[in-house]
Amino acid sequence: MGRSSLLLGALLLTGAATAQHMVFPDMAAYEAWKAQQVLHPSHPTPGPDAEARGGGNTATCDCWIEPDATYHTINNAAQWNAAGYNNGDDGSYGPVALPFSFFLYGQYWTSLYININGNVTFGNYLGSFSAGGFPAGVDTVMVAPFWADVDLRGAGAGLNKVSYKVTPSAIYINWNRVGYYGSHTDKLNTFQLIITDGVDPIVPNGANVSFCYKDMQWTTGDASNGVNGFGGYPANVGANKGDAVNYIQFGRFDHAGTDYDGPFGAADGISWLDDKYFTFKTAQSTGNVPPVISGQSVCDSLTVCSGVPVDLFVDFIAPEPDQVTTALSYANTLSNYTTISSTPGLTASIHTQFLPTAADVGYHDVFFEGADNGTPVMTSVLKIVVHVLPSPDVQPGALTVCDSDAPVDLITVLGGAPRPAALGPIRQGIPTARCSIPVRIRTGPIRMRPTWAEHARPPARPPSPPWPM
Repeated sequence: MGRSSLLLGALLLTGAATAQHMVFPDMAAYEAWKAQQVLHPSHPTPGPDAEARGGGNTATCDCWIEPDATYHTINNAAQWNAAGYNNGDDGSYGPVALPFSFFLYGQYWTSLYININGNVTFGNYLGSFSAGGFPAGVDTVMVAPFWADVDLRGAGAGLNKVSYKVTPSAIYINWNRVGYYGSHTDKLNTFQLIITDGVDPIVPNGANVSFCYKDMQWTTGDASNGVNGFGGYPANVGANKGDAVNYIQFGRFDHAGTDYDGPFGAADGISWLDDKYFTFKTAQSTGNVPPVISGQSVCDSLTVCSGVPVDLFVDFIAPEPDQVTTALSYANTLSNYTTISSTPGLTASIHTQFLPTAADVGYHDVFFEGADNGTPVMTSVLKIVVHVLPSPDVQPGALTVCDSDAPVDLITVLGGAPRPAALGPIRQGIPTARCSIPVRIRTGPIRMRPTWAEHARPPARPPSPPWPM
C-alpha cells in the first residue's frame, strides 16, 4: 500500500472536509455555507454537451450492468438524509446492511454508506465534496470509484440517478448520468461500483471490488475551484484504509482529454476513464497490494469466429508509487497466439493477438499475469475463456429486389436455418462478438459476401473458488 509520506500535499483538504465536522440545521443553511466556497462561478452552455460522448478507449467487454426492477433508486428529494436532513447535493444514504462480510485491508465490514459524491464509506457517512488525495484521515474508510462533487439537483429526464441492489454476496451501486455542483447538467458522468464477498463471480479472478465507467465528462464542481466542470481540486479514484497511512490510488483527474501518466503523476484527462474496468482485491493485510487489472479486454469470457484476427489489450496498474509491474500472457492451446508488445512500468501494458483457425473451434484458456517488484512480490492473474466458433460456409449469391416488392427472406438465399434464441438469462460482461453477413445494396441485385456466422453465447462459467485467507 502507499505511504503517507508520498503524498503529503494530498492531506491539505478544502472547506469540504471541514463541513464534515460542522453541524447544519437544514439544507438551506448548508447550501448558504457551500455557496461561499465558490470562487469562480461556472457558466456552462446547456444542450448537446449533455449527450453521451466518447473520448477514451472503446472497451471490448461491457462491464456496465444496467439497473432494473431489482434495484432501488434513491429518492433525491427525501432519502439522502444520513446527516439528519435531506441533502441532494452532498448527502449520504444508509447505513446499508450487507448480508456478507466485506474485507477491506485487515477489517471486516457488514454495512456501508452510499455517498452522493462518488464513493462509499464504512463506519460513518462522508459529505466532503473536494476530494483530497489519498491517504485520507483516520475516520475515512472509503472505496471511491469517483470522489468528486456530484450534484443530483439538476433537472432533466433520465439524469441524476443513483441506484443500488444488494444480493447475498454483493452490492451493486450505479451513478447514472450525474451532474456537478451547482446543479449543472451540461456534462454528465456514469460509473458503477460492485463490492462482493470475494467469491461471487460477478467480479472475477479472485477480486472483490470492481469499478466500471461509461462516458465521463467532468471532474470538478464550482465549490472545488472548478470552472465549467474542470480545474480546481482533482477528482480521486481509489480506496483508503482509514489509518492515514495505507491506501491505493488509480489516478486523479482535473481536465478534459485522454492523457494518463499513472496513478501518482500529474492530474489526468477524464476521458481516459471512458469504458475502463478495474478489478482488484482488498481482502488482504500485507504491506504490498497486487497490481490492479484494467484495460479493454478484461472479460471472463470471449466469443470469436475462426478466420477473424483478435487483439487483446490488458493493463496492470501498480497502486503504489516507485514500483515496476511486468506483464506476460500465454494460451497453450490456441494457434498463432502472439504477444505483440509488453511494456513494463508503473502501469504495465500488454497487447496480444491470435488468428483462430478451424482447428481451434472450441474452448481455450488465455492467461494474463502482472507481477510487481514490491515486498513481497504480488501477482494478479486474469483468465479469459475464449470460445472459437466455425466460420460460415455460405456461397455468394444474388437476388433482384425492388423497393415495391414484398419483404425478402434472406435465409432462403443464404441457405440453412436461423439459430434458435438462447434460453435463460444472459450473463453480464460477456461481449457479443456478433458475426454477420454484410449486404451491399444498390440499384439492381443485392449481392452477399459471407464473412462470419451468427452464434449463441457460451455457457456461464462455474464460480471461481475463494482465495485462502
